[in-house]
Order: sequence, then structure tokens, then C-alpha cells
Amino acid sequence: MDYKPPLDLLVRYLQKECTATECSFVEAWLSEDEGNYLYLEGLEKEWVHFDAKSLVLNSRERKQVWRVIRSHIRPAVTMIEMSRTRLWISALAIASIMLLVGIGATFLVERESWRQIGGQQLSVVKTNTGQKSHVILPDGTKVWLNSGTKISYSNNFNQYNREVFLEGEAFFDVVHYENLPFTVNTTDIDVVVKGTAFDVSAYKDDTFTEVSLLEGMVEVYGKDGVLVKALKPNDLLRYDKLKSSYALLRGGNAEQYSTWTAEELVFENESLAVVIKKMERWYGVKIDWPYDGVKKNYTFRIKTESLREILQLINVITPIDYVIQGSDVRVNFR
Repeated sequence: MDYKPPLDLLVRYLQKECTATECSFVEAWLSEDEGNYLYLEGLEKEWVHFDAKSLVLNSRERKQVWRVIRSHIRPAVTMIEMSRTRLWISALAIASIMLLVGIGATFLVERESWRQIGGQQLSVVKTNTGQKSHVILPDGTKVWLNSGTKISYSNNFNQYNREVFLEGEAFFDVVHYENLPFTVNTTDIDVVVKGTAFDVSAYKDDTFTEVSLLEGMVEVYGKDGVLVKALKPNDLLRYDKLKSSYALLRGGNAEQYSTWTAEELVFENESLAVVIKKMERWYGVKIDWPYDGVKKNYTFRIKTESLREILQLINVITPIDYVIQGSDVRVNFR
């Protein structure tokens, strides 16, 4: 089997905390090559925290630790500065391709300038499937765009309003302006803030539109202009497009919904349908997988693993056969 178990699985194996299925998988990998044993031995010698007690942090301490992590991770991404001067210059181009270097990957960003939408002249920044980017808006607000995402805003942004239109998923770190709120418009809901950090997932082909709040406070409005809910840190609001209803999860873990900004995709007890959709965007592929009637939920995370490695990991939990042909993937249950 051409697969190396992820680091967290090997750690659990050495700590004797993995399940019987996970242990058998690691042992099968060890039996394939003597080099695998040497790798595991080296890991055991170098890992100095095996016997350490788990670190327990209260909510305030977790927030401080997260700020430190973000300050180290986020500057590693090259940012596009969208100042007003550059906005006027970019208006002369129909479309431009920019190369962004992230952590271990290269992303392409396409900018369309002065596009006419609804009588307004808008600047548009978008990413293709399988790509991500990081931009700075004219007011200094930082925006991380996930795969297959587009944001647009008018040429008078930061003068009379701070309003952006979102299709896809983006994480916002909004600069605080007391008298000029920042608004994220989606097809189903609008999010209004003055200065905060939050994630909005609003893909057209998803069943849900979600807002998760990391810090600060946001207000979520329906398209009728009526306030739905004011969110507090670690709140998740989910709008069901099919039922036209809202669900609020309080006191969750908001970090997991924005880990993609640090090149990590986390699944915690997610349905197979959600897993497939997010994997398609993450790897830029189309996965044909008959998941109707599948009751299993999945918990794992993707860091630097290839699509083939992840499918092999899923195969340990749910026996499958798969074929990868370019950007098309066919999966069947055994």
C-alpha cells in the first residue's frame, strides 16, 4: 500500500491511544518496509511530549493563543494590496492573473476590474477550484478566499460604505470603523460588523449558508432586512436553504471553520456528502461517489496529504475502490 499514515495517527499509536482498526492499519504499514520501522523509532525518540499531560486552557487563554498562532501563520501568505491608486490602475485591464505563494503551494488569483453589475462598477477578486488566496481591501481589512470563491465591491468602497458581495467561502479580519460598518452580502443572508474576525461559507451549490464567529460580534440579517441573530465568539449560525430555517450552535470551536486559511481542512463528525463537497474544492477535482443512504460520519483532517492518501485513509474506515483520472475521480463502495 503506497501510503504513509498521518503524523497524528502515528502519535496515537505510540501513545497506545489509537483504535484497534487504526493500530492494525499502522502495523500493516510497518510490515511493508523496514524503513517504516526506522521512521517510527525516530519519531518516538524526537517526540518529547508523549508523557506530558494535556494542556487545558480556558476560553480567554485559548483566544490569546489563537491570536499568536494567527500572527505567525498569516504573514506567510503573500497579500494583494487593493489600495485606491492600484484600483484605478487595474481598471485598465480586463483580467489579470497574479501568482500568490502560500505555505507549500502556489495559488492563482484572477482579478476582474470595473465589471458592471446592477448599475454599479465593481472590482472582482476570485479563486478557481482548488486554489486559495489572501487579499487586503482598501480599508485594510484582510480577506482569505477559499477554493472557488468570488468577492466583489464597488469603486466607492470605504468612502460611503464598506460592502462586499460574496459567493463561496471567505474568512474576514475586519478593521474597526465605528461609524462605517462592514457588510458581507450573500444570496441568502447579510452579515454586518464593525470590526471582528469571522468565516462565511455561502457556496451556491451548498444546502447551507454558514457564519462562524472567531472574535468580536456580528449581526446576521435575512434578505428581508430583519435581524436574525447577533453572534458571540464561537457561535455558528447555519441557514438551511431548503427549509428556509436557521440553526444556532453556541460555544462551539470556531477555529475549526477557519483552519483552511492555514492550509488545513478539518472534518469533525461530518456526513459523507459534506466530506465529498469539501474535498472537491480542496483538491480541485470532481468526485463521483454514490453516497445516498450512507449513515457514517467522518472525523479527520487534511494537511499536506494528497487526494490518493486521503482516499486510502478513508478506505481503512469504509472499504472503497477508486480510480483517479486527471480531475475526475470515481469511487465505489465494496
